Amino acid sequence: MDINLLLALFAGALLVFASFSTVLQRASLPGPLLCLAFGALIGPHALGLLRMEDFGIPEGTLLEQAARITLAVGLAGVALRLPHGYWRDNARWIVVIIGAGMALMLVVATGVLWWGLGVPFLIALLVGAIITPTDPVVTTPIVTGSMAEEKVTERVRHNLSAESGINDGLGYLFVMLPVLLLTAPDRAWYELLTKVLLWEVLAGAVIGAVAGYLLGRLFVLVRKHGLMEESSYLAFIVPLALLLLGTGKLLGTDAILVVFVGVAVFGQVIPQREEAQEDKVHDAVARLFLLPVFLLLGIALPFGEWAALGWIVPLVVAAAVLVRRLVTLWALRPLLKDVHDRSETAFLSWFAPVGVSALFYATLAERHTGHHEIFVYATLAITASVVVHGLTSAPLSAWLQRREPELKEKEEASA
Repeated sequence: MDINLLLALFAGALLVFASFSTVLQRASLPGPLLCLAFGALIGPHALGLLRMEDFGIPEGTLLEQAARITLAVGLAGVALRLPHGYWRDNARWIVVIIGAGMALMLVVATGVLWWGLGVPFLIALLVGAIITPTDPVVTTPIVTGSMAEEKVTERVRHNLSAESGINDGLGYLFVMLPVLLLTAPDRAWYELLTKVLLWEVLAGAVIGAVAGYLLGRLFVLVRKHGLMEESSYLAFIVPLALLLLGTGKLLGTDAILVVFVGVAVFGQVIPQREEAQEDKVHDAVARLFLLPVFLLLGIALPFGEWAALGWIVPLVVAAAVLVRRLVTLWALRPLLKDVHDRSETAFLSWFAPVGVSALFYATLAERHTGHHEIFVYATLAITASVVVHGLTSAPLSAWLQRREPELKEKEEASA
């Protein structure tokens, strides 16, 4: 592979999309959608400029590790966007949408896939678990940037960010259940409750919280004594996320959860002023880490295997992605009516995209089970979500702005 061709294509695409990001976002053409399409264009099914084999790394390994690093950086940005006191003030949303919401989304997605695809139940359960978490990267256009701040209420942006952060980490628990049932059915529940739940998830969360607190105190200390330059904030945050990711994996824990919990605690420990001054810069730099994975995925999309599935399968998979959220949010509406009004509930019931986290869990599950069809169905779900949620981001954000009194007043005041 010519490294110069790779640099020219990837960096050129990112440069163009960044230069016109505001216009493209307001036209419902967000970065993940454009990068996915560009990756497919330069891939083997179109121009043939790049193939996954050209990278010299097994496709599954490359995609899994790229998704893993992308998630770490993306989750760090999500955690730092949440203001001080967020977790205390929004406990009801977190408990309901994570405690009941994830389980209900899993049940609905699994039911749709099992009924519509006619695959074995455990395969449907595994794909359902993979597409259950809300993706923090694909939600970026409606939680950050000028359009989001103008058209989407702050509580919607913060709640969607917090949900996507937590359930990406907890998604590991859901994914490992069918993985263990497929690979070690005789000891699956024992492994799930002891190794996965107690150590990888719960101990991982504790490790992340302790590390985040200690590193937060270190950050405050070195800033107080003038040992860190003002411009060093970003140089601290990105390595922090990667440190937690690597350490969490070395300790055998759910490293994605370690990252989010660690950076969330870190964000609550450091002064609010520091967080507010730098998060826009962090978001801009983070895009350099977040978008390349969609270029890679575009190159890797299995168009031939999709075509062999027929036209029903894409409809079923897309239905699973969309219906899982619609049913869940409206079923939980009685518990959340004091948190979000009907307009916000309608908005949130549509926007629960799948993306990088689904890619990570799909490659992880394929590696553990050897079932390649998991990757085929998961990438179909990711593509459907990136296209549908991407194309509807601007019009539905504008719809929410018209329906929300506080946003209407803000718009009138600025006119």
